[in-house]
Amino acid sequence: MVQNVILVFFRRRLSQRPAVEELESRNILKQRNDQTEQEERREIKQRLNRKLNQRPTVDELRDRKILIRFSDYVEVAKAQDYDRRADKPWTRLSASDKAAIRKELNEFKSTEMEVHTSSKHLTRFHRP
Repeated sequence: MVQNVILVFFRRRLSQRPAVEELESRNILKQRNDQTEQEERREIKQRLNRKLNQRPTVDELRDRKILIRFSDYVEVAKAQDYDRRADKPWTRLSASDKAAIRKELNEFKSTEMEVHTSSKHLTRFHRP
């Protein structure tokens, strides 16, 4: 009995999966193999190398009166090590602090917050 329920559940879930064509159209599934990816990367590499080789040299830029300055010195400073994790103040709240916040929210929602009369039943109140 339980196995039948599980099978029905999985069949339903499988039937809801998107088709291969939809996944390809959404660019989630790619019909490529390693060889085509390597060829594409090779082509991109060749194109970028050609662009780099066609760049003018420093002397050509100077001849065209395009000003280029290079610094003789590079300044290097030591960075301080510090904790880069974000501060999470809500982790330090006690249970009573959380309860007070929920109570204040519930009071605000019930007295001050403007809600259309037809939507009042959708207002979510937090547990005390």
